[in-house]
Amino acid sequence: MALPDRFEPWHVLVVAAFLVGAGGSLLGSGTEGFVLVIGLKTVLSGLLWAFAVYIFVGTFRNYVTSYSETGGSLWDPRFLAPFAVGVLAAAALVGWRLPEEGVTPSLVAAALSAGFWAFVLAMVAVLTASYVVAGYREAQ
Repeated sequence: MALPDRFEPWHVLVVAAFLVGAGGSLLGSGTEGFVLVIGLKTVLSGLLWAFAVYIFVGTFRNYVTSYSETGGSLWDPRFLAPFAVGVLAAAALVGWRLPEEGVTPSLVAAALSAGFWAFVLAMVAVLTASYVVAGYREAQ
């Protein structure tokens, strides 16, 4: 697999996600246990965070590209709807679980996960409808 020919600014996000994941793993591990196991858990946690950010950025870039290919503007309410759905899903989850458990890392992770998957499902619906509408426009 060849390396990309150029460095893109969003690659910094992937590196930052790795550092946040690895740093969070180190802060939570303490000093007990085998150093090798702690190191492997740290690297694995950082890689998982980097992979999650990579998937999100790739999904977002593909959504923007695909939507613009159907002739839509990036300021259409239809284009912005998946973002609103994602934010509402995350806010609903936080509002539902916050009184019971307070602000915890698991609540933040669950809210981010719910928001991301709500965004993805709404994005699929919007793109499918956009391609159908674009197909009807081309057929006429």
